This record gives sequence, C-alpha cells and structure tokens, in this order.
Amino acid sequence: MKYRKLLSSLTRRSNSGYVAVALVAGLAAGAILSILFAPESGEDTRRLISDKAKGLGNNAKDKYTALKNKLTGHDMEEEDAVAPEVPHFTHTTTKRRKSDIKDIIHDSHVEGQHNEEATS
Repeated sequence: MKYRKLLSSLTRRSNSGYVAVALVAGLAAGAILSILFAPESGEDTRRLISDKAKGLGNNAKDKYTALKNKLTGHDMEEEDAVAPEVPHFTHTTTKRRKSDIKDIIHDSHVEGQHNEEATS
C-alpha cells in the first residue's frame, strides 16, 4: 500500500521540464561520447572539439553583440559613416542679443521675398 502511494506521489511530481532537461543532457552526453570513441586519432578529435567550441563561442559573442546593438538602437557601421561628417557641423558662434537675432531673421525674410519677386 505504501509502495503505491510513493509511486503515485512521484508521478504527480514529475514535470515535463525535468524530462526536457534530462533529454538534452542525455543527447549532449551521447554526442560527447560518440566523438570521443570515434575512429579518428585523439589529436584530431581534440582539435575538432576545440574548433567547434571556439566556433560556438564566437557565434554566441556575435549574436550577443548584434542583440545589444539592436536593443541600444545603433550599429557600429552607422557610427563609422557619421564620424567623418562631425567636423563639418561643429563651429563656434558668438552670443548675440535677441534683438540682433530678430534683425537677422527679418533681413533674411525680406531678402527671401525680394528673391521670390525677382524669379517670378
């Protein structure tokens, strides 16, 4: 009787997440064992494992960088394209009074109307 209670409690506790983790772990262990017992020499096998591990590391690093750039909203390529143009947009100006600025705007507006009349 206690045996049935124990079995029923264990089956109720089993979770599909544990099964998935166990399956992935078993597949990984099987892949590693199959590589280690392959007919290739040990040196070739170690080199193959090393190359695959480096490839996975580089791939993960590239995906992380791409995701980070996507989340921050900028790419290095955009920064490289804009960098040469920055000096063209930076300049110093002297501080002017509001009345001077209004005069400049008024003068440019008057000149703009004069140019429009000349072209029509």
